[in-house]
Amino acid sequence: MRRLVVDVALAVLAAAAATLLGLQRAGLWSTSTAVVGALVVLSAVLAVVTTTVQAVVRWRAERRAAHRDVLDDLLHAVLWGVVDATGLDARDLAVAAYRLHRSAWPGRPARLLRLHRVRAGRRPAASGTTWAPGKGVIGRCAADGEVVAVDLAVAEAAVGDVDAAGWRRLPAAARQGLTLAEHRRLRGKYGTVVAVPLVDDTGPVSAVVGCLALDGPAGSLPQLTTPAVLGLLEATGRALRRLEVPAAPAAVRAAAVGGRADADRADAGRRALHAQLRRLGVAPQRVEALTGRGEDPRRPASSP
Repeated sequence: MRRLVVDVALAVLAAAAATLLGLQRAGLWSTSTAVVGALVVLSAVLAVVTTTVQAVVRWRAERRAAHRDVLDDLLHAVLWGVVDATGLDARDLAVAAYRLHRSAWPGRPARLLRLHRVRAGRRPAASGTTWAPGKGVIGRCAADGEVVAVDLAVAEAAVGDVDAAGWRRLPAAARQGLTLAEHRRLRGKYGTVVAVPLVDDTGPVSAVVGCLALDGPAGSLPQLTTPAVLGLLEATGRALRRLEVPAAPAAVRAAAVGGRADADRADAGRRALHAQLRRLGVAPQRVEALTGRGEDPRRPASSP
Protein backbone atom coordinates (compact mmCIF):
# COMPACT_ATOMS: atom_id res chain seq x y z
CA MET A 1 0.00 0.00 0.00
CA ARG A 2 2.81 2.41 0.88
CA ARG A 3 4.53 1.71 -2.44
CA LEU A 4 1.27 2.38 -4.29
CA VAL A 5 0.85 5.73 -2.56
CA VAL A 6 4.42 6.75 -3.46
CA ASP A 7 3.99 5.70 -7.09
CA VAL A 8 0.70 7.61 -7.42
CA ALA A 9 2.18 10.71 -5.78
CA LEU A 10 5.18 10.71 -8.13
CA ALA A 11 2.92 10.22 -11.15
CA VAL A 12 0.66 13.10 -10.09
CA LEU A 13 3.63 15.43 -9.57
CA ALA A 14 5.14 14.49 -12.93
CA ALA A 15 1.80 15.01 -14.70
CA ALA A 16 1.26 18.37 -13.02
CA ALA A 17 4.76 19.61 -13.93
CA ALA A 18 4.40 18.44 -17.53
CA THR A 19 0.95 20.07 -17.83
CA LEU A 20 2.15 23.43 -16.53
CA LEU A 21 5.18 23.42 -18.83
CA GLY A 22 2.95 22.55 -21.78
CA LEU A 23 0.56 25.38 -20.97
CA GLN A 24 3.46 27.81 -20.64
CA ARG A 25 4.92 26.81 -24.03
CA ALA A 26 1.52 27.14 -25.68
CA GLY A 27 1.15 30.64 -24.31
CA LEU A 28 -1.91 29.70 -22.27
CA TRP A 29 -0.21 30.35 -18.96
CA SER A 30 2.17 33.15 -18.12
CA THR A 31 4.66 32.84 -15.29
CA SER A 32 8.15 33.90 -14.31
CA THR A 33 11.35 32.39 -15.65
CA ALA A 34 12.17 31.18 -12.15
CA VAL A 35 8.95 29.15 -11.95
CA VAL A 36 9.57 27.63 -15.39
CA GLY A 37 13.10 26.71 -14.33
CA ALA A 38 11.79 25.13 -11.13
CA LEU A 39 9.29 23.07 -13.13
CA VAL A 40 12.02 21.87 -15.48
CA VAL A 41 14.22 20.87 -12.54
CA LEU A 42 11.26 19.16 -10.85
CA SER A 43 10.51 17.17 -14.01
CA ALA A 44 14.13 16.05 -14.27
CA VAL A 45 14.27 15.06 -10.58
CA LEU A 46 11.01 13.13 -10.84
CA ALA A 47 12.33 11.26 -13.89
CA VAL A 48 15.52 10.31 -12.03
CA VAL A 49 13.63 9.31 -8.87
CA THR A 50 11.11 7.20 -10.80
CA THR A 51 13.82 5.39 -12.74
CA THR A 52 15.84 4.81 -9.58
CA VAL A 53 12.86 3.50 -7.65
CA GLN A 54 11.99 1.10 -10.47
CA ALA A 55 15.58 -0.15 -10.63
CA VAL A 56 15.70 -0.70 -6.86
CA VAL A 57 12.36 -2.52 -6.92
CA ARG A 58 13.58 -4.84 -9.70
CA TRP A 59 16.83 -5.50 -7.82
CA ARG A 60 15.01 -6.32 -4.61
CA ALA A 61 12.55 -8.56 -6.44
CA GLU A 62 15.40 -10.46 -8.07
CA ARG A 63 17.12 -10.89 -4.69
CA ARG A 64 13.91 -12.14 -3.09
CA ALA A 65 13.37 -14.59 -5.95
CA ALA A 66 16.94 -15.90 -5.65
CA HIS A 67 16.56 -16.25 -1.88
CA ARG A 68 13.25 -18.06 -2.33
CA ASP A 69 14.92 -20.47 -4.77
CA VAL A 70 17.59 -21.37 -2.21
CA LEU A 71 14.97 -21.87 0.50
CA ASP A 72 12.98 -24.07 -1.86
CA ASP A 73 16.06 -26.21 -2.55
CA LEU A 74 16.83 -26.58 1.15
CA LEU A 75 13.31 -27.45 2.27
CA HIS A 76 12.77 -29.93 -0.56
CA ALA A 77 16.07 -31.56 0.39
CA VAL A 78 14.79 -31.91 3.97
CA LEU A 79 11.48 -33.33 2.79
CA TRP A 80 13.09 -36.05 0.69
CA GLY A 81 15.77 -36.68 3.29
CA VAL A 82 13.05 -37.40 5.85
CA VAL A 83 11.32 -39.71 3.35
CA ASP A 84 14.58 -41.65 2.90
CA ALA A 85 15.24 -41.80 6.65
CA THR A 86 11.73 -42.83 7.73
CA GLY A 87 9.93 -44.40 4.80
CA LEU A 88 6.99 -42.05 5.32
CA ASP A 89 4.96 -40.89 2.34
CA ALA A 90 6.14 -37.49 1.09
CA ARG A 91 2.49 -36.49 0.72
CA ASP A 92 2.15 -36.73 4.51
CA LEU A 93 5.02 -34.32 5.21
CA ALA A 94 5.57 -30.57 5.15
CA VAL A 95 8.55 -28.40 6.06
CA ALA A 96 8.54 -24.68 6.85
CA ALA A 97 11.14 -22.10 7.88
CA TYR A 98 10.28 -19.17 10.15
CA ARG A 99 12.14 -15.98 11.03
CA LEU A 100 11.72 -14.22 14.36
CA HIS A 101 10.67 -10.64 13.70
CA ARG A 102 10.91 -8.03 16.43
CA SER A 103 9.01 -4.84 15.71
CA ALA A 104 10.85 -1.54 15.80
CA TRP A 105 7.83 -0.07 17.59
CA PRO A 106 8.07 -0.42 21.38
CA GLY A 107 5.42 -2.55 23.01
CA ARG A 108 4.58 -4.55 19.90
CA PRO A 109 5.12 -8.31 20.38
CA ALA A 110 7.59 -10.36 18.37
CA ARG A 111 6.20 -12.61 15.64
CA LEU A 112 7.34 -15.65 13.71
CA LEU A 113 7.12 -14.89 10.00
CA ARG A 114 7.10 -17.82 7.62
CA LEU A 115 9.89 -17.53 5.06
CA HIS A 116 8.96 -20.52 2.94
CA ARG A 117 7.07 -23.80 3.06
CA VAL A 118 7.06 -26.95 0.96
CA ARG A 119 4.35 -29.57 1.15
CA ALA A 120 2.56 -32.10 -0.99
CA GLY A 121 -0.91 -31.39 -2.34
CA ARG A 122 -2.86 -33.26 0.30
CA ARG A 123 -1.17 -31.56 3.25
CA PRO A 124 -3.33 -28.93 5.03
CA ALA A 125 -3.06 -25.34 3.92
CA ALA A 126 -1.56 -22.65 6.13
CA SER A 127 -3.50 -22.19 9.35
CA GLY A 128 -3.77 -18.41 9.16
CA THR A 129 -2.58 -18.16 12.78
CA THR A 130 -0.13 -15.40 13.72
CA TRP A 131 2.63 -17.38 15.39
CA ALA A 132 4.75 -15.84 18.12
CA PRO A 133 7.26 -17.02 20.75
CA GLY A 134 5.42 -19.23 23.23
CA LYS A 135 2.49 -19.98 20.88
CA GLY A 136 2.19 -23.52 19.56
CA VAL A 137 5.04 -25.94 18.93
CA ILE A 138 7.10 -23.51 16.87
CA GLY A 139 6.47 -20.75 19.40
CA ARG A 140 7.75 -22.93 22.25
CA CYS A 141 10.80 -23.80 20.16
CA ALA A 142 11.55 -20.11 19.53
CA ALA A 143 10.92 -19.15 23.17
CA ASP A 144 12.97 -21.96 24.75
CA GLY A 145 15.67 -22.31 22.08
CA GLU A 146 15.30 -26.10 22.16
CA VAL A 147 13.97 -28.85 19.93
CA VAL A 148 10.24 -29.36 20.56
CA ALA A 149 8.43 -32.43 19.24
CA VAL A 150 4.73 -33.09 19.89
CA ASP A 151 2.13 -35.50 18.54
CA LEU A 152 -0.69 -32.97 18.41
CA ALA A 153 -3.30 -35.64 17.79
CA VAL A 154 -2.47 -37.15 21.19
CA ALA A 155 -2.32 -33.72 22.87
CA GLU A 156 -5.67 -32.66 21.43
CA ALA A 157 -7.29 -35.95 22.45
CA ALA A 158 -6.10 -35.36 26.01
CA VAL A 159 -7.68 -31.90 26.05
CA GLY A 160 -10.99 -33.06 24.58
CA ASP A 161 -13.91 -30.73 23.96
CA VAL A 162 -13.85 -27.86 26.44
CA ASP A 163 -15.73 -24.61 26.83
CA ALA A 164 -14.15 -21.26 27.70
CA ALA A 165 -14.12 -21.96 31.45
CA GLY A 166 -12.62 -25.41 30.95
CA TRP A 167 -9.97 -24.00 28.64
CA ARG A 168 -8.87 -21.48 31.27
CA ARG A 169 -8.54 -24.28 33.85
CA LEU A 170 -6.17 -26.28 31.67
CA PRO A 171 -2.44 -26.16 32.46
CA ALA A 172 -0.46 -23.65 30.41
CA ALA A 173 1.43 -26.49 28.70
CA ALA A 174 -1.85 -27.96 27.42
CA ARG A 175 -3.04 -24.58 26.07
CA GLN A 176 0.31 -24.07 24.24
CA GLY A 177 -0.13 -20.30 24.33
CA LEU A 178 -3.26 -20.49 22.17
CA THR A 179 -6.64 -18.93 22.70
CA LEU A 180 -9.66 -21.22 22.68
CA ALA A 181 -10.66 -19.86 19.27
CA GLU A 182 -7.19 -20.61 17.87
CA HIS A 183 -7.23 -24.08 19.41
CA ARG A 184 -10.58 -24.86 17.79
CA ARG A 185 -9.40 -23.54 14.43
CA LEU A 186 -6.22 -25.63 14.54
CA ARG A 187 -7.74 -28.79 15.99
CA GLY A 188 -7.25 -31.78 13.70
CA LYS A 189 -5.19 -29.74 11.23
CA TYR A 190 -1.79 -31.19 12.14
CA GLY A 191 -0.49 -34.54 13.34
CA THR A 192 3.10 -34.59 14.60
CA VAL A 193 5.23 -31.44 14.61
CA VAL A 194 8.99 -31.26 15.24
CA ALA A 195 10.55 -27.79 15.52
CA VAL A 196 14.28 -27.03 15.63
CA PRO A 197 15.52 -23.54 16.64
CA LEU A 198 17.70 -21.41 14.39
CA VAL A 199 20.36 -19.99 16.68
CA ASP A 200 22.76 -17.16 15.86
CA ASP A 201 25.98 -17.81 17.78
CA THR A 202 28.14 -15.35 15.86
CA GLY A 203 27.83 -12.61 18.50
CA PRO A 204 28.83 -12.47 22.17
CA VAL A 205 25.39 -13.78 23.18
CA SER A 206 23.48 -16.57 21.44
CA ALA A 207 20.04 -15.63 20.18
CA VAL A 208 17.17 -17.59 18.63
CA VAL A 209 16.37 -16.00 15.27
CA GLY A 210 13.76 -18.43 13.97
CA CYS A 211 12.91 -22.09 13.66
CA LEU A 212 12.53 -24.93 11.19
CA ALA A 213 9.34 -26.99 11.50
CA LEU A 214 8.61 -30.45 10.15
CA ASP A 215 5.09 -31.82 10.37
CA GLY A 216 3.92 -35.32 9.60
CA PRO A 217 1.03 -37.65 10.26
CA ALA A 218 -0.33 -38.52 13.69
CA GLY A 219 1.58 -41.36 15.31
CA SER A 220 4.86 -40.59 13.53
CA LEU A 221 6.61 -38.99 16.52
CA PRO A 222 9.11 -41.87 16.99
CA GLN A 223 10.04 -41.80 13.31
CA LEU A 224 10.45 -38.01 13.18
CA THR A 225 12.67 -37.76 16.26
CA THR A 226 15.40 -40.24 15.31
CA PRO A 227 19.02 -39.00 15.29
CA ALA A 228 18.99 -39.14 11.48
CA VAL A 229 15.99 -36.83 11.16
CA LEU A 230 17.06 -34.45 13.92
CA GLY A 231 20.57 -34.27 12.47
CA LEU A 232 19.13 -33.41 9.06
CA LEU A 233 16.93 -30.67 10.55
CA GLU A 234 19.83 -29.22 12.53
CA ALA A 235 22.08 -29.24 9.46
CA THR A 236 19.38 -27.42 7.52
CA GLY A 237 19.06 -24.91 10.33
CA ARG A 238 22.78 -24.16 10.06
CA ALA A 239 22.44 -23.82 6.29
CA LEU A 240 19.61 -21.35 6.79
CA ARG A 241 21.84 -19.35 9.11
CA ARG A 242 24.51 -19.29 6.40
CA LEU A 243 22.04 -17.46 4.21
CA GLU A 244 21.77 -14.73 6.83
CA VAL A 245 25.38 -14.65 8.09
CA PRO A 246 27.51 -15.84 5.17
CA ALA A 247 30.69 -14.38 6.68
CA ALA A 248 30.61 -16.62 9.75
CA PRO A 249 29.81 -20.20 8.69
CA ALA A 250 32.34 -21.71 11.09
CA ALA A 251 30.72 -20.11 14.12
CA VAL A 252 27.30 -21.23 12.99
CA ARG A 253 28.53 -24.76 12.37
CA ALA A 254 30.16 -24.95 15.79
CA ALA A 255 27.00 -23.83 17.51
CA ALA A 256 25.23 -27.17 17.19
CA VAL A 257 28.19 -29.36 18.04
CA GLY A 258 28.56 -30.43 21.65
CA GLY A 259 29.75 -33.90 22.67
CA ARG A 260 30.90 -36.68 20.38
CA ALA A 261 27.37 -38.02 19.86
CA ASP A 262 26.12 -34.54 18.95
CA ALA A 263 29.07 -34.03 16.62
CA ASP A 264 28.41 -37.35 14.88
CA ARG A 265 24.71 -36.54 14.47
CA ALA A 266 25.50 -33.06 13.18
CA ASP A 267 28.00 -34.36 10.65
CA ALA A 268 25.69 -37.15 9.50
CA GLY A 269 22.91 -34.60 9.04
CA ARG A 270 25.21 -32.31 7.07
CA ARG A 271 26.27 -35.11 4.75
CA ALA A 272 22.66 -36.24 4.28
CA LEU A 273 21.61 -32.69 3.40
CA HIS A 274 24.56 -32.39 1.01
CA ALA A 275 23.55 -35.64 -0.72
CA GLN A 276 19.90 -34.64 -1.03
CA LEU A 277 20.76 -31.25 -2.53
CA ARG A 278 23.01 -32.92 -5.08
CA ARG A 279 20.29 -35.46 -5.87
CA LEU A 280 17.86 -32.60 -6.52
CA GLY A 281 20.26 -31.20 -9.10
CA VAL A 282 21.30 -28.12 -7.14
CA ALA A 283 24.47 -26.51 -8.47
CA PRO A 284 27.59 -27.89 -6.70
CA GLN A 285 28.77 -24.37 -5.79
CA ARG A 286 25.49 -23.65 -4.02
CA VAL A 287 25.54 -27.02 -2.26
CA GLU A 288 29.03 -26.47 -0.87
CA ALA A 289 28.21 -22.89 0.12
CA LEU A 290 25.31 -24.20 2.21
CA THR A 291 26.71 -27.43 3.62
CA GLY A 292 30.45 -27.52 3.06
CA ARG A 293 32.16 -30.46 1.42
CA GLY A 294 30.25 -33.72 1.18
CA GLU A 295 32.80 -35.98 2.85
CA ASP A 296 33.42 -36.32 6.58
CA PRO A 297 35.89 -33.51 7.47
CA ARG A 298 37.51 -35.76 10.10
CA ARG A 299 38.67 -38.15 7.37
CA PRO A 300 41.65 -37.39 5.12
CA ALA A 301 40.70 -36.27 1.64
CA SER A 302 40.99 -38.97 -0.95
CA SER A 303 43.83 -38.66 -3.40
CA PRO A 304 42.96 -37.99 -7.02
